[in-house]
Amino acid sequence: MQTHHLYVCPEDSAELKRHLAFRDYLRRHPQDREKYGNVKLEAARKYLDDIDKYIEYKSPVIEEIYASIGITK
Repeated sequence: MQTHHLYVCPEDSAELKRHLAFRDYLRRHPQDREKYGNVKLEAARKYLDDIDKYIEYKSPVIEEIYASIGITK
């Protein structure tokens, strides 16, 4: 099972700001952090060798969190 994923983006990019807002939200909301962590583990177990399915599985929770932050894609 892959345990880490490195993601790199430009320092002043909107994408970086979005990722930092997501991180900061999870730091302030332990219930959502736990929910997201559980979904990531479920996805990793179910889709060990399929990154696209892994991403698809956890996307609804990510979108919920972005909506809570006020960010839309």
